Amino acid sequence: MTTRKPSPSFHFAYVTNFNDDTVSVIDTRTREVKATIKTGRGPFEIAVTPDGKYAYVVNKRDNTAQVIKRSTNTIIRTIQVGKSPSDVGTSRKFVYVTNSADRTVSVICMKKQKVVHTIKVGINPVGVTTTPKKSGKRTLGFVSNNTSNTISIFDAKHNKVIDTIPAGVGPDQIAFTMDRKFTYVTTDTNVLVIGTHSRRIIKKIRVGLIPIGVAITPNNKFAYVGNEGDNTVSVIKIANNKVIATIPVGIKPGIVAITPDSKFAYVANFGENTVSVIRIKDNKVIDTITVGNAASGLAIIPL
Repeated sequence: MTTRKPSPSFHFAYVTNFNDDTVSVIDTRTREVKATIKTGRGPFEIAVTPDGKYAYVVNKRDNTAQVIKRSTNTIIRTIQVGKSPSDVGTSRKFVYVTNSADRTVSVICMKKQKVVHTIKVGINPVGVTTTPKKSGKRTLGFVSNNTSNTISIFDAKHNKVIDTIPAGVGPDQIAFTMDRKFTYVTTDTNVLVIGTHSRRIIKKIRVGLIPIGVAITPNNKFAYVGNEGDNTVSVIKIANNKVIATIPVGIKPGIVAITPDSKFAYVANFGENTVSVIRIKDNKVIDTITVGNAASGLAIIPL
């Protein structure tokens, strides 16, 4: 008789705590911190791999990325990347780290768990996200160059920049709709909607002050935006690109992540060491979870 290994749980959120060099692991069923993982210096952002087996955290103060094995919540590898890593994104085979101080993206091979390529991009790259996988279409990566006011687009198969497009003033975080048709980008003053295929800005949406994080619900109905400047989250209805709710949360909310069932949005509050939990059906904060010092990044296993 053979025993089947348990599959990675969909029920955990990972929060980077920038000032105390830890990652908090939240069980989204109980909304309690179940583990605290010691990291390198200045963990800033985190992403879960598509297969759910690993989480990659980038440490801004020591220029490293670390691999967390999710089944044990232990760090199994530390990888040197570029200067001042700011964000991390994943595709099926690779992990991408933006290095804001040296205008590059480090490409980590998941299988080898080492940097295999470096992509030159614009000035101060801060955000990186890849398109959802869809049959018959290549995976693209979008990198927001905060100081260049551009987005670099690269082919994830060849890890080569294929286009650079304008993206308002101060582009930051990036999210794609599940059908890959549209790209939502936070800037200093609004949220841009860019046609993923046309690579043109088709809408500018006024949200709260200093929007940072943006996440699309897996059911493709809503975008949730963390507004650092006024301590709110704006909810955009994807069908008409209208803001339908503004939700007060904690101090300096930034990164947002959605549970795979599209029922809850988790928001990292950098200024008060908490995570706000928003119930999507009525856009109400139903819980506030205390984590570590300066909650900067947040990730939940993707679909």
